[in-house]
Amino acid sequence: MALGLNLEAEVFLSAHKHIGSDGNGTTLRTLYYPPVNSTCVKENQLRCGEHSDYGSITLVFQSSEGGLQVLNRAGEFISAPSIPGTVLINIADLMQRWTSDIYVSAVHRVLLPPAGDSSTRQSLAFFVQPDDEAMISCCDGSDKYPPVKSVDYLLSRFKESYGKN
Repeated sequence: MALGLNLEAEVFLSAHKHIGSDGNGTTLRTLYYPPVNSTCVKENQLRCGEHSDYGSITLVFQSSEGGLQVLNRAGEFISAPSIPGTVLINIADLMQRWTSDIYVSAVHRVLLPPAGDSSTRQSLAFFVQPDDEAMISCCDGSDKYPPVKSVDYLLSRFKESYGKN
């Protein structure tokens, strides 16, 4: 990603040295969506509301059921189908700040299966977060976003979402 911006690879790598330790908030989650009573399903009903992720990137390993949609630049949600043997990479909010909006965070949601289909959905999401103490500033040298410590940004987003520290 850094090379695509004509930056040294270390720009992003150096801020992710402590993944797997207490100094980094990266998490792996299994996202299980149970079956639903298909008689209660309305067209385009959501399993998970629209949102963006907080960190640098999210690696999504999807099962074949589908349902994931991403907001495109025209403001329309489009399907992000599961392709066997691949990993979906979502840009997250902190990476958008870091790159001064060159890489744009992926707003996404998950739809319920259509009426008559009561299938479950399972995916794994690896939410990659820079090291807690990493200072994130615009890598193009601009002041589009003020510098922020990674952990402070993450905690402020949790507070916005959940109303707690």
